[in-house]
Amino acid sequence: MDRSRVMERYADYDDRLLANRILDAVEYCRKNFTYKATAFLDPKQQRIAEDLLSREKDIAFYKDGGIENCERYLYVISHEDYDVEDIEKPYHILEFSWYSKSAKKPGHRDFLGSIIGAGIKREMLGDIMLQEENAYVVCSSEISDYILYNIEKVGSIPVKSQLVNDVEAAEENEKIIHATVASLRLDSIIGAGFGLSRAKASELIKSGKVRINWEEKDLTSKVIKQSDVISLRGKGRIVLEEINGSTKKDRIKITIKKFV
Repeated sequence: MDRSRVMERYADYDDRLLANRILDAVEYCRKNFTYKATAFLDPKQQRIAEDLLSREKDIAFYKDGGIENCERYLYVISHEDYDVEDIEKPYHILEFSWYSKSAKKPGHRDFLGSIIGAGIKREMLGDIMLQEENAYVVCSSEISDYILYNIEKVGSIPVKSQLVNDVEAAEENEKIIHATVASLRLDSIIGAGFGLSRAKASELIKSGKVRINWEEKDLTSKVIKQSDVISLRGKGRIVLEEINGSTKKDRIKITIKKFV
């Protein structure tokens, strides 16, 4: 593959950097008849990875995130003749438990903040799944021991941790919202999905806290399409499930799925 032509397809610096890393891994596997795992990738990065890898000859690949229906995956790239049974699992799953008398329980942001605060890069972490009295963190196998020995508190809550072989994914709670909006602009959809005023929604967009289909957007006037996924940092994500026509006053009827 002509690397310079590949780079021309990506205007964003981070996308070009990711493409270069993937192509470097491809060349390493091809020359050394071996395998290599990527960092954990978000859905936007996964699309780039699959687009690049599917074009490569003599190369096989698969993705794995450790938890069923997870959001972040890493890709294992290998020479097509390499025996996949010889590939060591490139991630570990850590189970955290706590016994705090406080009613407050550590959340996703607490775990992410504590681990990153200990010097771990986000790309080394997969999904973080919370259950009633436990949390599960998928991480690169090369940094699992470091996390086990260095994370003794999450926020102000003492935690214990151990390696586990696997974990069953909890069902994601969903809420269906039926609403009417003046337009399908991003700020209108965010307002309807998260219960915010359009002014507040515009402020959050301009501050860089909003992503559409896992890509950062800063245009309040962006028009949302059916099936678009909108993520709002600290609030979760919504999907524009359906556009259901118009009311008599020419407002647009929509159905939003909110993950809670």
